[in-house]
Amino acid sequence: MDSMPDNVSSLSLLHGPSEPALKTYSIGHLLKQQAAQLPTQEAVIFPTEGVRHTYQELNTRVRTVSQALIVHGIRAGDRIGVFSGNCAAYVEIFLAATSIGAVTVLLNNAYSTTECLNVLRTTGCSLLFTATHIGERDLSSCLRALKTSLDSNELPCLNQIILIQTNNYSSGQFASFETFLKHASVVPDSTLSEMEQKVQDDQICTFQFTSGTTGAPKIAMLTHKNVISNAHLIGHRLLLTEKDVICCPYPLFHISGLVIGLLSCLTYGAAIVYPSPTFDPVAVLHEAMREKCTGLHGTPTIFIALLERYRELNLGPFRIRTGLIGGAPILAALLKDMHVAFGFEDLMVAYGMTETSPISFMSRSADQPCDGVFHRNILPHTSAKIIDSSGKIVPRGVRGELCIAGSGVQRGYYQNPEKTREALKPDTSGVVWMHSGDEAVMDVHGHCVITGRIKDIIIRGAENIYPVEIEEHLNKHHSISQSCVVGVKHETLGEEVAAFLQGTLGQPRPSNVEILEWLQINLGAQKAPAWIFWLGDVNVPAVFPITDSGKIKRTEMVELGNRLVGERRTHL
Repeated sequence: MDSMPDNVSSLSLLHGPSEPALKTYSIGHLLKQQAAQLPTQEAVIFPTEGVRHTYQELNTRVRTVSQALIVHGIRAGDRIGVFSGNCAAYVEIFLAATSIGAVTVLLNNAYSTTECLNVLRTTGCSLLFTATHIGERDLSSCLRALKTSLDSNELPCLNQIILIQTNNYSSGQFASFETFLKHASVVPDSTLSEMEQKVQDDQICTFQFTSGTTGAPKIAMLTHKNVISNAHLIGHRLLLTEKDVICCPYPLFHISGLVIGLLSCLTYGAAIVYPSPTFDPVAVLHEAMREKCTGLHGTPTIFIALLERYRELNLGPFRIRTGLIGGAPILAALLKDMHVAFGFEDLMVAYGMTETSPISFMSRSADQPCDGVFHRNILPHTSAKIIDSSGKIVPRGVRGELCIAGSGVQRGYYQNPEKTREALKPDTSGVVWMHSGDEAVMDVHGHCVITGRIKDIIIRGAENIYPVEIEEHLNKHHSISQSCVVGVKHETLGEEVAAFLQGTLGQPRPSNVEILEWLQINLGAQKAPAWIFWLGDVNVPAVFPITDSGKIKRTEMVELGNRLVGERRTHL
């Protein structure tokens, strides 16, 4: 690390413990190990398909898919695309491809046809596994475009498209998953074993797309070591064992569904339940209860939706041992409501990002103060520092950019050396730090508070205003269940504050004047929103636009805010 003066504790620098030891094996090795040690233990459950695979059954299925991939010419380093909702085949393809050294390219479920084609072209996918529907979304037009591109050689690397789910879609244009598997047995076990044994833990196993809520997505390259080590450390903090059954609403294309969900369970021999192909709060609640789940993961947006349905359905008490919440700012009041509704014994509050595979901090929610959320416990084999604009580590109590180093840090961004250099910077000791783009502050105890995305900071006049701070106060109001604060254009100030509010079910809506007066009890007048919009009002959507991983699409809210403000100003 950077050379430090004697008073290291006065600087915003943290190092995690060195125990437990890192796991340094491939994904294929992990699955084979668990199949041998826990053959009859349930591994994955997909209720909508009626699929329940034990570790032995899952390993057998994965070996068959691996052999089929080899039959179709796939070798180490080749890219395999998957564009589908959560399903058993998704897990099998991911595990099979990575077991033989191929790289999985997991496409965001929300991608348009154009985005899908661009991703396949950029990454050079050899095969694409897709479906006719993702949840309620019909992919017919996308499939037609894919077929045209395949036939016209617009995607020169793409050799075949396989339908893993058809939803009664009859077409001879694409092979079915069953047809794809047909000749798998011609590959000898010895050939498969030889390919598996060549896979090293430092090889790239997946391309993960950044969420793109604040701009064009980048492609993070993650290794076997990245994801396995992070999955192991997450499971260690969650105290996972083979007795656990984890309910995972996250999509499998997202790093959370893949690592926090699937791989952390595989690492500890736990079972994982994916309740539905796309997020359905009723399905999550039903399966968590029916499967007697001991764990439940989600983002704040996911848990807010679950709480609303829980209250509407008047469900009985849950008893959930553990779980993880992260991905967006978390209000202490939300944690309290979740403990009451779901009976969490030890819910973990997490901070991370795709580029760190993903988690860096995990803290017990029971240790959180009543008026905020701190990230107290850095993961083992992980370091964090907060720096100023010149790259120097700031004293504790001073805001700056949070940077992360350690076993989870990505290899870089695929075919984007410029963005890689911006994000990954070595210090004088050669340690590579991932620059998060998040602003944070570390207190004297080493507790870290995320104060917002640096790009999201609103500059009103010459003053920095932090959306997260305003959102935290807004969300404490009994009539507001969720808020999103953004900057909108202003001719003289540069930007001013706009707030989008989602009302609490069954609560009367306060006037804007009441909201402003209530806010100014705890916040300065300069932080009060100049514009307040309620979801469901004229020209305002009834729900926040969110990514499939549960984050509010802030760029869309900024665009909407500027449009609404422009319309209202013209009528003044």
